[in-house]
Amino acid sequence: MKVFANLKLAQKIQLTIIPLMVVLFIIAGLSVNYLATKRTLNNAIKDANIYLDKLIEIASIIDNKTGNGLSSNDLFELKPYFSKAAYFQTDYPAIISRNGEYLLHITNQGGRLPVNVIKQIKSSKSKEGSVTFYDLSTTNSKKKILVYKYYKPFNAYFAIAINPDEVVGQVKSNRLLMFLLLLIASALTTVVVIRILKPTTKQLNKLVARLNMLSEGDLPPKIEINEKNEIGTLSSSLNKLIDGLRNTTEFARHIEQDKLDYEFKPLSNKDQLGHALLQMRESLKKAKIEDEKRKIQDENRSWFNAGLAKFGDILRQNNNNLSNLADSVIQNLVTYLDANQGGIFMLRENDSEKHLDLLSSFAYNRKKFIQKTIHLGEGLVGTCAVERQTIYLKEIPENYITITSGLGEATPRSLLIVPLKLEDEIFGVIELASFNEFTDLQIEFVEKVSESIASTLNSVRNSIRTQELLEQSQQQREEMAAQEEEMRQNMEEMQATQEEMQRKNLELEIINSAINQSLVSCSLNEDGVILGANIIFQDMLGYDAQLLEGTMFENLIDENERPEFQKLWQSVLNGNSINTTLHLFGKNNIERYILATISPGFDSMGILIKILLIGHDITETKKLELMTQKQAKEIEKNILQIKKEQEISALRQKETETLLKALDQNCLVTIIEPDGLISYINNKNVEVLGDKKEVIENRYLQDIDYTAKHKPKEFKRFWSALLKGQKQTREFSLKVGDTVRWVQENYTPIIDQNGNLYKIINIGLDITESKQKEEELNKAIELLKKQIKNK
Repeated sequence: MKVFANLKLAQKIQLTIIPLMVVLFIIAGLSVNYLATKRTLNNAIKDANIYLDKLIEIASIIDNKTGNGLSSNDLFELKPYFSKAAYFQTDYPAIISRNGEYLLHITNQGGRLPVNVIKQIKSSKSKEGSVTFYDLSTTNSKKKILVYKYYKPFNAYFAIAINPDEVVGQVKSNRLLMFLLLLIASALTTVVVIRILKPTTKQLNKLVARLNMLSEGDLPPKIEINEKNEIGTLSSSLNKLIDGLRNTTEFARHIEQDKLDYEFKPLSNKDQLGHALLQMRESLKKAKIEDEKRKIQDENRSWFNAGLAKFGDILRQNNNNLSNLADSVIQNLVTYLDANQGGIFMLRENDSEKHLDLLSSFAYNRKKFIQKTIHLGEGLVGTCAVERQTIYLKEIPENYITITSGLGEATPRSLLIVPLKLEDEIFGVIELASFNEFTDLQIEFVEKVSESIASTLNSVRNSIRTQELLEQSQQQREEMAAQEEEMRQNMEEMQATQEEMQRKNLELEIINSAINQSLVSCSLNEDGVILGANIIFQDMLGYDAQLLEGTMFENLIDENERPEFQKLWQSVLNGNSINTTLHLFGKNNIERYILATISPGFDSMGILIKILLIGHDITETKKLELMTQKQAKEIEKNILQIKKEQEISALRQKETETLLKALDQNCLVTIIEPDGLISYINNKNVEVLGDKKEVIENRYLQDIDYTAKHKPKEFKRFWSALLKGQKQTREFSLKVGDTVRWVQENYTPIIDQNGNLYKIINIGLDITESKQKEEELNKAIELLKKQIKNK
């Protein structure tokens, strides 16, 4: 040890490193050989498992086609897939029964596995894995690895026997070359260490000292360079690195202080740290600009949506008084837009002449009491009403308008005139003046709000007209009621009660028709023969489906009413939908009345396909009506019966609401008006598609639908079919966050008793999971086909 201690550093390094490197090379070679052999065997087992998975997938497809369980047909169709080796010359796949018999194998079919191997396989809880055994089927016993997987439908194992000698054959052939390389590397290492270490030890110590300082985060002083060899070059590079780190550190400090314009040059084009810092600076600059843009967009969007919500509340709160509505709208609109003056005009018609009346005006935080009438086409306001287009002026005509305040009078800089229109029908005009120019966002906002204002004005105007008509009708009813006797009054009250009950039942039927659970329905051909009937229809008449199908529907109708039904039937054959009350007799003379809608269905060529009868069992109501006609003295009892039926209807309505709640948790429900306005979406819509209710509701389907924007002809055909009362189904996909969602939509048009389109109900289903499974299965089948083809 003293001799070793007195040796020089270079000698110590040589005596230590050279033997150590030789030993390490030998150990590395042995380790690489061992790991390569083990990894090759593991990879072979993994490949065998993958191949078994593919065979099981093929077996599942064949089993679904031929039937349950393993049969000779299954073995026949599977045999081509088991007649080829998987990856090596002898690793043929096999199907092995639970008792170890080869059910399908190219050479060992009918043979058995050793008993101890079967015990090991059965003891596996996962029913899959690998086991080592000695194959005694040949003259020379060979060690093999059996990879197996249990397939429950066949009650058997899919297995592949791997010959380790075949798997590691290539590894063995490379051992001699690998050991030769190890010897050459050891010799070269010895020569290099001896020639390099001796003259460089001292200079290396200096480099090590400075590198230690760098490793601790300290910037050392530059190293003195006395040599021009590689050590000198290393020292020069270290000095350059130290200078570069100083500059880089200074640059990073300026970035930390948000001084993004600080000048900095990387050490070279390969200076990854320097270029990374420059890229980071550019990214910070871009992020700062994007953040500012995003803030502006968010503020604009928030301002726009908040304004729509605010004016939506204003319109709902004042929809019963036209004057209060106009005052509230123009006052809040001037304030919200930071304008200075505004007025709202409403279109009126007197003596067949249309003109615009100023309903309300507002300026400088106070209402202006001005009376003004403008004829259509007169001035800018009249022109806007005629052309139905927004007028925006930045140069106001002289003496057109003057804004007066406590500081004097001044001409505004901009003027915005927007028509109040709904579906191309004009209801009025809004005029706004401001000392500031209106932005595009403000103009768009006013145009959007004007649609809601027009809709509300239309509703208020209709409500006023309706109220006037109701008052006139009420006055006439009071005059008639004074002249009629008490029996007549009681009959009218009962009739009104019945009509109210029928209306509520109709509303209930409209809701239930969307889920097709509470209607009496059957389909007929043009001869009146029943093609099919639902369960409710069968239960109502006491017949099962076999007895009803092929029966003339006319035979179920009361004989006295058949001539009238034949007339109605002829009208249906002519393409008309009819609403009528049918008096039916079922099994054992069960007597039923149904309130029915009979509608013909035509294909795209106008050919009658079938006739659909949808109705509601009103037997109890009808009997009550007949009883009322025959027994006037029992009116009070009938009224009590009607109230009881109303309670039943209310109970049914509650049950339906409960059903709709359950529907709301599983389906995407959307209610669409005949004009395409989306009046309601449920919470499932928000959960699946991501858009909030306030973003979708009160918008038109044609404005947000992908097909309407990109395939207008297809959407037109789709919408025309709905307007004709034809159900439509479609599928689409969209990206919600990082997830692709698939939705199946079922559009059901709801027709009222007058044959008019009342609502369109869309019930959607989230089919993302089934689509993903379908796509995975298709990919797996295509992959198997390619692999089988390559074999």
